Amino acid sequence: MSIAYYNALLREKQQHLQRLQDCQSQLRGKQQEFAGFRASVTRPELSSFTWQGTLANRFEDIRTNGMLHYYSEMEQSQFSTIFSGIENKIQQLHREINSLKQTIASLELQLAEERAANRYN
Repeated sequence: MSIAYYNALLREKQQHLQRLQDCQSQLRGKQQEFAGFRASVTRPELSSFTWQGTLANRFEDIRTNGMLHYYSEMEQSQFSTIFSGIENKIQQLHREINSLKQTIASLELQLAEERAANRYN
């Protein structure tokens, strides 16, 4: 394959890497925004002035043991899983980019050697 092919492939991989890093950055911002809304899951606070009784107690239990639990799981576990996957893909792209750069350098060296040999023949 030609050097042009590998250069095109290298540019493509670099673009993928840049888009993935941009996505990771934006997702970190969304994670912080998501964390900022955590307190709103348990608002408004229930009191004798707002709502009380059996239904209020069941509602409060659903908010804290149900909604807040799943909200926290999303905030911590699911975001961590996503970031781990993104980081693995970023590392893979770095390896592919480095390999392509080495291949291109090797092909350029080989081409330069061939040109030099042709000059002397």
